[in-house]
This record gives sequence, C-alpha cells and structure tokens, in this order.
Amino acid sequence: MKLFSLSCLLLCCGCQVWAVIREHYIGITETIWNYAPGNKNIISGQLFSEEEQARVFLQRGPDRIGSTYKKAVYTQFTDNTFKKTVEKPSWLGFLGPIIKAEVGDSIIIHLKNFATRAYTLHPHGVTYTKENEGAFYPDNTKGLQKKDDAVMPGELYSYKWDVTEDHGPAEGDSNCVTRVYHSHIDAPKDIASGLVGPLITCRKGTLDEGREKHMDAEFILMFSVMDENLSWYLDDNIKKYCSEPAKVDKENEDFQESNKMHSINGYMYGYLPNLTMCAEDRVKWHLFGMGNEADVHSAYFHGQVFTERNHRIDTISLFPATFVDALMVPKNPGEWLLSCQVNDHIEGGMQVIFEVKDCKKPTTDHNEYTNIRHYYIAAEEIIWNYGPSAVNHFTGQQLIIDSESQTFFEQNEKRIGGSYKKAVYKEYTDDTFTKKKKRLPEEEHLGLLGPVIKAEVGDIVRVTFKNNGSHSFSIQPHGVSYSKGNEGAMYHTISGGTAAPASQVSPGSTFTYEWKVSEDVGPTQEDPDCLTWLYYSAADSVKDTNSGLVGPLLVCRKGTLLPSGKQKNVDKEFFLLATVFDENLSWYLDDNILMFLINSDDIDKEDEDFQESNKMHSINGYMYGNQPGLEMCTGNTVSWHLIGLGSEVDIHGIYFSENTLLTKGTRRDTTNLFPHTSLTAIMKPDSEGVFEVECLTTDHYTGGMKQKYKVKKCSWWNPSLYLHEKTYYIAAVEIEWDYSPNRTWEQERHQFHEESPGNPFLNKEEKFIGSKYKKVVYREYTDRTFSTPKERAEEHQHLEILGPLLHAKVGDKVTIVFKNLASRPYSIHAHGVKTDSSTAAITQPGEIGTYVWKIPERSGSGKGDPECIPWVYYSTVDKVKDIYSGLIGTLVICRKQYIPTFLLPKRVELALLFMVFDENESWYLDENIKTYSTNADNVDKEDEEFIESNKMHAINGKMFGNLQGLTMHVGDKVSWYLMGMGNEVDMHTAHFHGHSFDYKRTGVYRADVFDLFPGTFQAIEMLPKYPGTWLLHCHVTDHIHGGMETTYTVLPKEEQQSSVSHTKPQQTQLNEGIESSQEISKFFT
Repeated sequence: MKLFSLSCLLLCCGCQVWAVIREHYIGITETIWNYAPGNKNIISGQLFSEEEQARVFLQRGPDRIGSTYKKAVYTQFTDNTFKKTVEKPSWLGFLGPIIKAEVGDSIIIHLKNFATRAYTLHPHGVTYTKENEGAFYPDNTKGLQKKDDAVMPGELYSYKWDVTEDHGPAEGDSNCVTRVYHSHIDAPKDIASGLVGPLITCRKGTLDEGREKHMDAEFILMFSVMDENLSWYLDDNIKKYCSEPAKVDKENEDFQESNKMHSINGYMYGYLPNLTMCAEDRVKWHLFGMGNEADVHSAYFHGQVFTERNHRIDTISLFPATFVDALMVPKNPGEWLLSCQVNDHIEGGMQVIFEVKDCKKPTTDHNEYTNIRHYYIAAEEIIWNYGPSAVNHFTGQQLIIDSESQTFFEQNEKRIGGSYKKAVYKEYTDDTFTKKKKRLPEEEHLGLLGPVIKAEVGDIVRVTFKNNGSHSFSIQPHGVSYSKGNEGAMYHTISGGTAAPASQVSPGSTFTYEWKVSEDVGPTQEDPDCLTWLYYSAADSVKDTNSGLVGPLLVCRKGTLLPSGKQKNVDKEFFLLATVFDENLSWYLDDNILMFLINSDDIDKEDEDFQESNKMHSINGYMYGNQPGLEMCTGNTVSWHLIGLGSEVDIHGIYFSENTLLTKGTRRDTTNLFPHTSLTAIMKPDSEGVFEVECLTTDHYTGGMKQKYKVKKCSWWNPSLYLHEKTYYIAAVEIEWDYSPNRTWEQERHQFHEESPGNPFLNKEEKFIGSKYKKVVYREYTDRTFSTPKERAEEHQHLEILGPLLHAKVGDKVTIVFKNLASRPYSIHAHGVKTDSSTAAITQPGEIGTYVWKIPERSGSGKGDPECIPWVYYSTVDKVKDIYSGLIGTLVICRKQYIPTFLLPKRVELALLFMVFDENESWYLDENIKTYSTNADNVDKEDEEFIESNKMHAINGKMFGNLQGLTMHVGDKVSWYLMGMGNEVDMHTAHFHGHSFDYKRTGVYRADVFDLFPGTFQAIEMLPKYPGTWLLHCHVTDHIHGGMETTYTVLPKEEQQSSVSHTKPQQTQLNEGIESSQEISKFFT
C-alpha cells in the first residue's frame, strides 16, 4: 500500500487539513484452495477417514470433489508491475488483503484481472461515484460509467473511494468498524468463487501505522458455508478432482451437500492457524458473514466475553453481509474453542482454536470474591410429554387429531408421539444428592429447563454436578469466567493433550465446577441489571442439548439480588427457551423407538416424515399452549429472559401479543432469537386477559411454538388518556397481482446466465402459475360508504401490495372501520397497540367491523429509539394464510411531541416489507392454478418444483426491479421503515448501494446493511447525498437470484431541478442501459 498526503487550504479558517490517499495494487488470481489441509479433525482428534460427517465434505471419490477446489482470490501486490505479492496474516485464509482507512481518506484500488473471466471490486461503507461502484446491474448508466461493471481478463481498472463522515463510524460505533469488498457481477457466484475481503473504516486519527490505536491485536473472520456448487469453477473442479467426472449429477442433493464447505476464512475442522494473543491484551475482532439461507451463525468464544455496541456478549450472531466488531480482553490462558453453535455447522466443521498466552501482563481484575453461591445439580433421565394436557389450546382439539399438531403427537407404527425419554438438569439441596429441591410455583413455567443459576458481580459460583444419566454429560456456562480445568466442553486442541475431567463427567461420577463473575463479565452501563445466559451439556453439544440438558443462568450487578435470589426491582421473572428439539439427534432416539413404537423393527430412521415428526417446536419443552405458570398482574414489572438454541432453522421472532417490551432501550413486542443467543426484556403489562407468546416464524408457529400468558388486574391501575381520535376506512379487496410485470430489468441484470434465475418463478410453462396471482390486499377508502377508494399519493406508490401507511401518535385513539369486500372472513390486527380484546374480531364477507387501537406511552418509542417506530398490521383469522394471501401493512407510531411530516417538506417516508410470499399457503392457491396454469389438471401441488415456483422473493410484493417510486432528493431526510415477516427462509439482509444509514438502539449506529427476520420492524434514517440510481437488495444468495432486488433513485436538490434535465422514464433508461452494456454481454455469451 502506498500513502500520499495532500494538504488543502481551508479558506474558511485558514488551517491545513491533510488528506491521505491509500493506494493498493490488487490482482484477481486463480488458485487451488484446501479447506482442511490435513488428515484429521483437530477438534475431535479423529482421522477424517473415521468420521462419517467429515467424510461427507472432505472425501474424494468418483462423484465427490473432496476438500480442494479451484478458486479466485484477491491478491495484493507491491506496485504496478504486479510481480511481487504482499504477505498477509496466515489467519486471513483466502480472504483478500485488509484495506483500512480513516474518515477523510481516499482509497485507490488498481485492480488487475489475472483470472479467466470478468470480475469487479465493490465496496461496502465508503463513498463512490457510479464509475467506481464495481457492481453490475441496470442503473441507467452508460459509456465510461459502465467500465467499472466488469473488469475483463487481462484488464486493469482503477477504483477510487472516499471515506466520508456519512459512511464512517457513528456516535455509538467503535473507532473502527467492519465492512467488506467483493466482486459484484453476479455477487453470489463471485463470492462463492472466493472474491471477498475485509474493509475497515475508522474515525479520523485512530489508526497508528495501520493498527487501531489502543489495541494490542486484531483478527478478521468470515463465517460462511461456501457453496462450491455456485462457484464459476464447479465444472473445472469436477473435471480435476472427481475420479469419474462423467458420472457426476450436479443436481444430486448428496453431491450438492458435499460441496457446502462450513468454513471460517476458508478453513474447516480447526485448521485456521495462528489466532494467538496474550491474556489482558485488548483484542479487536472484526467478524462478518456471507452466503445463503443456511448462513445463520452464532460465533461462540469459549472462556472469554466481549463488549459489542456497549453490551456484554460471548456469542455473536452473523448472517449474510452482517458486519460486527467487538472488543475482547481475554483473561483466561489456554487454547479455546471458537465455534459456530448452530448444530449443523458444528457437525460441518465450522470451528477453530484460538490461543490465549500467559504473557505475565498485570491483571485488571481486583475483585476479592468473598461470596460463594453453591448449586447442586444432577443430570437425570425422565419421560417428557410435550403436550401434557393432550389438547391444542389454540384450537380446542385433541393434539392427536388436530391438523397442525397431529404430525407430532399421533402415536402409531411409524410415529413416536408426543412423549420422549430425555435427560434434564435437576437441583438438589446438598452434595449427598438425596433430596431434590422442590420447584416453587413461580418456577412452574420452566418445564424441562434446569434450575436457574443466579450470581452477582464479585461472586464465585460453584456447581457440584452429578451425572445420574447413562451417557457422559457436563455443564458448560455462557457469560462467566472460568479456567480450562473448569470448562465443560469436550474438544481437542492444536497442542493435543488429554481432555479435562470437567468436559465429560461419566455416568455415576461427580464434578465440582467453579466460575468467577468478574466485573468484566457483568452488565455494562447500557445493559439491564441482570444479563440472561444459558448453561448446557457440551460433552457432545448437539446430542446433549437435543436430549434436554440446558438451563438458564443470570449474571447481575452487585446488589441487584435479594437474599431469596429474586431481583429487587422486578415483580415477576420468566425464562423462555425457544428451540426445535430434534429428537432424531437425541442420545435416546433408539430407546424412544423401542418404548413408543408398536413395531420398532420396521422403522426407517432416515424417512423424512418420521424425522419431521420428531422435531418438536417448543418453548421450555411445551407445545400448543401447554406451558403452565405464565401469570402476572397489570402494572407488574416483568423480566423476560429469552434464550435460543438449535440449528439453522431456529430463527425465532418471539411475539408477545397486546403488550410491549423494552430491550436494550428499544420498544418492541417481538424479539429475535438464534442458537445460543439470549436477551433480557422488560414488560409492564397494561392489558388484562389471556394473550399469546409465540414464534412468528411460520413453520414454528404452526408447529406448536406458541403459548398463552395471563394478565390479571390485582390492584388499581392508572389508565392512559386518549385525547386525540382519528379514523381510517380500510377494506379487504381481492385483486390480480403481478409480481414482475416487466422483465426487462431482470434480463439485463442476468444476461450472462444461460437462463435467468427468475425463470423458475416467473415462467408459466406447463405446470407453473407464473408471475400473476389472485390476492387480497388492504386498501383505504374515503368514508364509511366504501364507494370511493382513496387514491394513493405519489409518495405512497412504492407501497404496492402493502396496505395504507397508517400514522398515530402516543395518546391517540385510532378507529379502523373495516369492510370485508373479499370472499372469505378476514380481520385487521396491529402490533404494539392496546385493544379491549385479546383477539381481533372476525369480519365476514360483505360486513363492516370496527376495531379500536389505543396508543399509550408503551406503544411509542423507547429512550433508545428514533422519534417514530414502525409496527405491522395484518389479518389474524388464519395468521399464516391471511398474510401470505396479501393482507399486511405498516403502522407508524411517533412520540407525542413529534412534528407531523407535512410540516417537514424535505422528509420522505418509505416502508419496505422483505418477505418470500409463499403462494402455496395462500387461500387462493386452487383458484390461481385454475386461472393461470396452462394445464391446471396436471398440476401436482406436492411437486417440489411447483412448490418452489410459488415462493415469490419480493420487496413490497414486487421482484426483479419492478418496485418503483423509491425516489428522493439530495438533502432530504429519509425514514425507511423496514419490516420482516414469514418463515425460516425469511432471513433478509437489506443492503443499500451508494449510501449508509443511521439506526438507533440506545446509541446511534451506522451501516449499509440491516438484518431482518420474522417480526423485525425497524426505522432507519438516511440523508441522501449522491445522485444516481442505486441498487437495493437482500444480500442472501437465493434471494438475490430469486429477485429480491430493486433500485432507489436520488435526484439532485430540488432547487437545482431547473438546470437539470428531468429523469427519463424507467423503460427508456433501461433500454439505454441495455445498449450500453452490450460489450459486457458479448463477453459472457
């Protein structure tokens, strides 16, 4: 890298400012990469040849590639001769060189393409003009502004980026934040081929010779399931590494699975080298994810904790294009495991070892640790019933006959039913383990969770553990400090040696663990009084947890707990574990087959239906409303401790109906959970009745992950006053909807594919429906006669399938007069508001219903929120089918003193729903088949290709650039209201090209990607500065190819319009774009 300093005189103050130009010479080179360059699994200590799971990915064969692949990588050179490479840290793996800069700097990248196909270099989190964007898509540019879109083999292209204040770290961010760069012709395929690297942007004056000041070490890690099936080099790899390449079926599921490499920086099974630091070092970790729907990562650092965005954590959630930076001050020497805690990724090898050396640095821990809290816990085997009442409390039907629950609870010759042998943690009174500690009434809700372990900063926790089970088990904690000798996780290290006794306590044996609760693991100033963590058995973490061994752990501020163990400032505490217990992975599967199946000899454990019946979508081990003990009073301060566990399908949006929560200073009624993540949320219920706590993720909701909580009126409660009333007239209207009425944008975007990835969704062919569907939508009318639809203003055209954008302020009472003009019953229900009923009344076809939403203080922004926050409204007659049929919209609630939008002419509001509309779940599926299928009689609704063709990857119901109206001017203040709903596939990382945005979560943070999940509603603020047409898309691989992309347009300042030609119609611009990109097209074809 070359650095140049330019002095420029600021005329306004007469002082000099030094701008640094950071110049890099980077080549794209093709190389051979080995994901596991050895013959054994470092983590398990076994030879790969002896490990069935590792052989799936690493073993070569007639139709298997193995561990070695041809890839393209970014390589740094010393100068413009591109002859001598610059050495990089070995732990970077195949990632490109680290690019760093401070606010005020410029970055010049001289990119030479030594590869055999065209690529680019596109950055996140910096300022660039259109000719420096490095991204191929229809953006209405031509000529020189298209040159950056594809750097041909042998060509050299120079990109220039500026690190401006609006892209640099925000007030709440750390001094240096994580961003990336990658090739962006077809970003999913380019990245899968290997072209990705780290870009670190810092505040002015915080870098010292390339390292962040006050940091002793830094590491950059990418967690990704590298899908080699998407690599441009797949055919090359088959030809070179498969011994019988002609026999390879690239569509075979087992072959495709073998090429999904669960890696950290391109290494698997512990082979990432040299993650070494000293105890008491200040270590900065920059982490990011890339990839597809499988790329749900929970990066867990054993033995240490972090501070991330001013909160204490030890597990970092990562998704495609999620960027995180966190500070660690390691305390405990040793070789420690860093692992993705998603079950499938553990088995796939997404694990490394990091070493903390004892360099004799002085300790910062001066606690005396005089208080010892001793727990006596045993692992015991029991029979557990997921539905002890035998009733689905949401339908009133028996679990064995109810259409939703029958799959899991019917017992027959091929089904185990709802009862399973499991192992659970039980608490005893002392180390004789003769007398169990009886659970109190307020602990009834815990279900199969182990006892709650509580401690304060300054405490020592001792847990005497007796294994009364028939397998080796352990106790491994999150969120506390412990030595290697007290670690309850079984794994091998690079230096070898025998496993510690703490890691696997054999049946009948006892071990006493000792953990410290030091100041640096306790709550930060911005954390709640008690942090929620979990403990679990990690002798075999996948099998142990699915067998049932998990419990809650609280770490509290000094002086928070009463002698009884209760929190001083809390009336009620509840602990909820949301997970799919996969009984197929339990130690006791064979026992359960023998005990509960009528003819156990005939069972096929690989049968998909059998496996599905054993995946129990539960909260604390209860399904379909069977959880007891969730009772509280109006006005109580209720602390909810929420925990996630499981596999990549365990994406949970836990929704509390009719009440709201405060978590990390923000107001929500839904919290997102992932494997091994946890959080504390505070509720002050103000509504009486029986309400729902449930997972909004579709499959988990229908699978039984829903319970009921009861709020009673125990004392006088001060009611809110609603001084302002407003009325909306809304109807449910059935329409024909076209997800992609114009395919011009799509065809230009994917011109280099043999066929557009949009074809499976949009082509009708013989058995498919195509892009048009009958749907039902919310539409606003002028009055209660419902004779005149209210015409959407130009600024609301972008809403498309969404209902009207509704507004309210704290203190309002909103009346919705709802007419059902559809052919079946519907309703309208909003998140975040207060109503007089726990359920939304059903409105029959042709009828008018009235719904009243009250907006108390707890519906508005929390102290860490912006002025206005978005909620969602939808029909709840059948929540899943109604939403997929189209009934959904946005409600924005602002603080009382908020100035209305019409008084701020430069304010723009844009609401976006990122969701895969699953038309297979629509009420109108049969009608759509009859109306739109070319050959309706031959349609098989269970056919996988047909099912997939009806999953419409949409933004506001539009695909492949068809969402229009996202227009603003330079200088506008733009509020984007982002929403996520849907199923497990609805993990969306919304990326804005050209601009960064700010969002509030106690502090103000800056990003250009925001993570969305079912039940995520978030306001972000953007101040557009750079005119142009910019890409806006979900960064998840399948969602890009599925069409979850559009553009937004930034026009020059309005006062400049007289001297600027008006924007041409989009179709005209697209035609010009196609003409200007013919040169690129010729290369690809």
